Formats: sequence, structure tokens, C-alpha cells
Amino acid sequence: MKIKLISVGKVKADPAEPLVRDYQARINRFFSFEDLVLKPDRNDRIAARMLKDASKGQLLIAMDELGQQYTSRSFSKLFSSWMNMGHGLVTFVIGGADGLPSTVKKKADLTIGLSKMTLPHRLARLLTVEQIYRALCIINNVPYQK
Repeated sequence: MKIKLISVGKVKADPAEPLVRDYQARINRFFSFEDLVLKPDRNDRIAARMLKDASKGQLLIAMDELGQQYTSRSFSKLFSSWMNMGHGLVTFVIGGADGLPSTVKKKADLTIGLSKMTLPHRLARLLTVEQIYRALCIINNVPYQK
């Protein structure tokens, strides 16, 4: 399985970038992980890029405050089910300051919320990679989650 994260923002201006890179390296121990950060633009252009860069036959997960919320354990069970169903690619998408374009939300197979509160996209990106890593640790009985 391959995991992809598509988000909107400016990597150079992101103080959380070193932490994101650390979790990406950890995730790569389990699965191939690709991180694509799109420059802020009009919503229609962002949507076109996200959907273009999202492959056919993949599982598309929209990260949005209105999405279903999971505990880390329930998210790991969900992630495990994706692995067992043989999904070759799971793509997580995070919008910028204006959120995710509605066309991307409509195409998503699932919408997940990290919090009922609105989070800055930089923080949402960091929390997403951390929770992916945590789920993989739970699945593989690595003691990180304790």
C-alpha cells in the first residue's frame, strides 16, 4: 500500500515542517509515503490539482472539521481494514486557509475530522501524519502508542 498526503500551504514558512518530515520518515518504514504541498491558489485550481494528483482506484480521504472523528485505536482499525481490502493507494487531502474545495469533498470516499475545532492547515498536516504513524504502530504492535 502507498500513502499520499496532498495539502495546501507553504513548506518554507511552516515551523512544523521538521516534525512532519520526522513522521514521514517513520511512516516510510511501513509503507511508501508521498507528501505533496500545493501552493495556495483559487479553489477551482486547487481542486483540479488535488483531483489530478489523486489516482483512479484509490481511496480518497478528505480531512475536514465536519468529518467523522475517531479515537487513535478506532482509526487504526479503519486503517487496517483499508490494508486488508487491498487498497493500493490511500490519499489524504487537507485544504488551505479556505478549507477543502467542495468538489474535492464530494469526490472523497470518507471525510475525517481531527477536531470539532477549526485547525490551521499546518497543524492539521502535522496531526494527520502523526495519527497515520500512530495507527501503523498500533497495527504492528510497536510501543509508540503507549
